[in-house]
Amino acid sequence: MSGSILWGSEKSCVAVCTLWSQTSSINVPEGSYAVKGNLYSGNGINAMLRTLLEKPDIRYIILCGNDRTGSGDDLKKFFSKGLESNGHIADSRVLIDEGLREFADGIRKHVEFIDMRNRESEVAGKISGLEHRPPWREPVKVPESAAKSSDIRVMDAVGFRTDGKDISRAWLRAIDTVMKFGEYKKSEHDVMQKEVLNIMAVVEEEGDIEEWLPFTKEDIEKYYETFFGTGADKGLSYTYGKRLFEYISDGGVDKWRNEARTAFNQIETALEHLRKAPHTRRAAAFTWYVKEDSMSESPPCLTQITWNIKYGKLFQTAVFRSHDMFRGWPMNAFALRELQKRMANELGVTAGKMTIISNSAHIYENNFSQAEETLKQYFTCTKTGFVEDMLGYFIISLDNSEIRAQYVLPDHTKTDFVFRGKKAEDIYKMITHEGLVSRLEHAAYLGSELARAEEALKTGKEYTQR
Repeated sequence: MSGSILWGSEKSCVAVCTLWSQTSSINVPEGSYAVKGNLYSGNGINAMLRTLLEKPDIRYIILCGNDRTGSGDDLKKFFSKGLESNGHIADSRVLIDEGLREFADGIRKHVEFIDMRNRESEVAGKISGLEHRPPWREPVKVPESAAKSSDIRVMDAVGFRTDGKDISRAWLRAIDTVMKFGEYKKSEHDVMQKEVLNIMAVVEEEGDIEEWLPFTKEDIEKYYETFFGTGADKGLSYTYGKRLFEYISDGGVDKWRNEARTAFNQIETALEHLRKAPHTRRAAAFTWYVKEDSMSESPPCLTQITWNIKYGKLFQTAVFRSHDMFRGWPMNAFALRELQKRMANELGVTAGKMTIISNSAHIYENNFSQAEETLKQYFTCTKTGFVEDMLGYFIISLDNSEIRAQYVLPDHTKTDFVFRGKKAEDIYKMITHEGLVSRLEHAAYLGSELARAEEALKTGKEYTQR
């Protein structure tokens, strides 16, 4: 299983998968199941298959609970359709680890899959009516695929920026950063992880759901239902929809005299602030209940969102205390961008850039293989394409036996920043000191171009900027 796991009776041949719902919310007698656990993402099916091979006495899987991200649909497809030749579950983007693929048909044949989503109250009765079946094979242990990515130990490095034109491309850079620089360490979910601290991603637009993402458009639409919905949570410890649109207040300064808990819409409150004063710094929403969440085993990962109007556009910043970068980050990003667009539409402005700050940016070990394969196919050793520096550019020329670098804004307005000198090194050090370059490829271009200008100055050749 993937997520929280409760082991029951060794005499039982039934496993209960509760998807995103808390395991305690599915009420079945402890002695009636062998194991009960969550399945937060389709990639967690790999961990589930390992459990089934190590525990071949499990002959039934009962699926129930809140299918927040479509992981239940992925599991159903595994049992009903099997695997494609490339190792993916048919009609799914979930990749089954190479060492598990030879056992897939055997598991599908000998473990009965029972879908009881939306019938959680009937699970206990269903289990009591199942006949006991003996183990279908001898136990086998299939080890996790070892991470092949670079283990670069930069111990004090924190604060990584992973910009992207759109969500899909920013995600590739983010998971590359974690796999390269992440510390291999324990997590609180009985699985190892790689973790870096404080990734900041700035995204200009949502873009398409590209083929390398580990989910489909249908999965995103399903996720929107809980992100924007305020209905019954079906056993979830929280939903962002409830926290953002129906936040529970304890009565403010009068809470000791009035214990009534009232709900209010944080999003509408933020919109009201922005309508009254577009320059406000008070448009913010929070998901954290200090007392409850500080003691909870499943507190919200997203803790804060703020909005600012700048040059007539609505900018949005989201802060995550903990972020599963492989599966969680891109789904969160699409939902947050959708929220930003809806709010901008309400205000009659354009949606500007979106910033996501991930404090603990991590990838779990059971996602290493797919992360590595994704990077190998779509990111590693590819060339960085041209992206305009948001701070502007430089016009380089030779003037009176000196190199001249004129700083120009993105709208082509020339500024008073003009750098002169005979050496390329002196000029690019002055430019970087002033903080006028925001992209590594722009800095590399400047170094190369200033070196050409210096060479032309020394040799007396004509110089034309490329």
